[in-house]
Amino acid sequence: TADMIENDRPMSIAEVASYLKITEERLADLAESGGIPGTKQDRQWSFMRSVVDDWLIDYMKKLSKEELHRLIASDGSPVSLKSLVRPELTDLEIRPGSKDRVLRQLVAILEHNGLVSDGEAARLHERLVDREEMVSTAIFAGVAVPHPRNPEEGLVRRPAVAVGICRDGTEFDSLDMESTYVFFLVCAGNELLHLKLIAELSLYLRRRDLVWRL
Repeated sequence: TADMIENDRPMSIAEVASYLKITEERLADLAESGGIPGTKQDRQWSFMRSVVDDWLIDYMKKLSKEELHRLIASDGSPVSLKSLVRPELTDLEIRPGSKDRVLRQLVAILEHNGLVSDGEAARLHERLVDREEMVSTAIFAGVAVPHPRNPEEGLVRRPAVAVGICRDGTEFDSLDMESTYVFFLVCAGNELLHLKLIAELSLYLRRRDLVWRL
């Protein structure tokens, strides 16, 4: 869609450095070494937002616990993953099926709790589908983290995380080609909180027993 293309516009090295909370020099070193995908033309680096986001989520999986804790604390926001994951925003009976079917069930959790209107629910679903068409968010073993490409689009009335459990597992184009059982739909409302929530999830999901306990 046109909105998706706009959200995926090229970003300058200054924009990406600010987004990732690192210096431009550190970002340039990462790009030069192939550590982060980018394009260099006339000595100027540019980066696609979609590629940066996908790289960032993968990068967080490799950070140490100490580094993740520092990233989480750097936001300074009192909002935490724990405060957003609530019983009323959890569906323990997600039905297996297509990505579209699973995403509709996750959006329905927010809609039933008054966090998104009928019209915005349709837009949110569209944005989630757009995101999944770029690359699957099922990047953890048995776990997917669907989210809109642009956290600041204002599709939800306040930050929210909906949790869905599919007991039988379902196909979600996971990186390991295995079934996905747990879904965290992250709707942060702004980029800084989005990064913080993804970092917290990356930390929690290192516990190998967590998926089966859920």
